Amino acid sequence: MQIFLNSNIKEAIKILNKHGVKTLVVLNKKKKLIGTLSDGNIRKSILKGYNLKSSINKIFDRKPIFIYEDKITFNKLKKIFLEKKIHLIPVINKKKEVKNFIFKEDLIDTNSFIFNSSKNQNNLGIVIMAGGKGVRMQPYTKIFPKPLLPINDITVLDEIISKFLKFQMNNFYITTNYKHQMISSHFKSYKLQINYKIIKEKKSLGTAGSLSYLKNLKEDFFLVTNCDVIINENYNDIVNYHIKNKNDLTIVASKKSIKFSYGVCLADNKKNFSGFEEKPNYSYLFNIGFYVINRKVLKIVKENQKLNMDKLILKLKKQKRKIGIYEIDYTKWKDFGNWESYLNNNKN
Repeated sequence: MQIFLNSNIKEAIKILNKHGVKTLVVLNKKKKLIGTLSDGNIRKSILKGYNLKSSINKIFDRKPIFIYEDKITFNKLKKIFLEKKIHLIPVINKKKEVKNFIFKEDLIDTNSFIFNSSKNQNNLGIVIMAGGKGVRMQPYTKIFPKPLLPINDITVLDEIISKFLKFQMNNFYITTNYKHQMISSHFKSYKLQINYKIIKEKKSLGTAGSLSYLKNLKEDFFLVTNCDVIINENYNDIVNYHIKNKNDLTIVASKKSIKFSYGVCLADNKKNFSGFEEKPNYSYLFNIGFYVINRKVLKIVKENQKLNMDKLILKLKKQKRKIGIYEIDYTKWKDFGNWESYLNNNKN
């Protein structure tokens, strides 16, 4: 759980992954506490241009929160964890030598503290598609997978999970491929907070191919989401809409109006001018990457065969399956799939 000051980012990542923790204690040559280094510190440093060979010297927190071994009380520790929102408190002696570590999970019922939910809907599975390479987010994703992009002190993945738990949905399937081990290690930090199973693709299967792994599961239907989309909507309303309308698949879409600043020329089929439309306003429904899918639908997804979600939906349409659209306001979803939207949404 500790690392020395002369180490680099690559060494830090290895230690974090090995132990499945979020924070390391930084020591100097005399093995005395000089700071802490969190996975969030590392992710933010990569966004700033640091690489795997960069020293941790400029990125760790030089004002660590700690507690002296003769000052430990339950109430004091609990207060620190709740107020500071940290994951680890080093225990030191008067010489600032680290004698022990206390983790938040060892002290606080994080089910109620963070998510306020430990319940589960057995007939509903939550699928988070986290296997992509995140090409649009390079060079960051050459080191970290896209689901572990930082949002303040947590990750996009953490935020997505917390949204589901808010609505008493606690039955997760995480499909992985690229950087599988990092995502798997990240989930170890959840301890007993959530019910989850990580499904590793044998090869890259696109945005829908990994659904073939869910065919024989007990759930009647699944909420499926991309790992770079966060929506602020009542998820129970979405599920109820799907059930009430007896859909085979429901697409959650968002309407946006686009107003042109110029007059538009109108033309007939022969490209002859027919008039003007002054500063027109058009509305479009955007597919944001969030769906409700019945388990029976998954039978058409072949095992270990690459398939994207748009192709799956078109297959269902061809088979005359019922496909519905649940519309949400454009302000109620955030996209973290490219640099421009990530930076804008993170800032806000």
